[in-house]
Amino acid sequence: MNYTLKQLQDLVNNMVKIQGEDARCAAWIYTAEDCMVYDENGDPEYPCDKHPELVERIFNEVSNMDHIYSTIQECLDEVTEEQYMLQQQELTEV
Repeated sequence: MNYTLKQLQDLVNNMVKIQGEDARCAAWIYTAEDCMVYDENGDPEYPCDKHPELVERIFNEVSNMDHIYSTIQECLDEVTEEQYMLQQQELTEV
């Protein structure tokens, strides 16, 4: 799942129409500026600046890693259950 910023904007705008502009969300956004390597002095270099096609290759590879999505969903499931149970406990104590 990787998009151009324009595509992402269109997706978000559609979600706002459906869920409302006050709907809560969480997001992780990376751009070419986050793709860096370090030179022999430890200074960051940004290879996508010189090779813009590289960012598409990088993000396609990252997008194909199911581990990322599975881990995020597992965390979301775990925290949802935990927070829901805490809320139910708080409601019964009142």
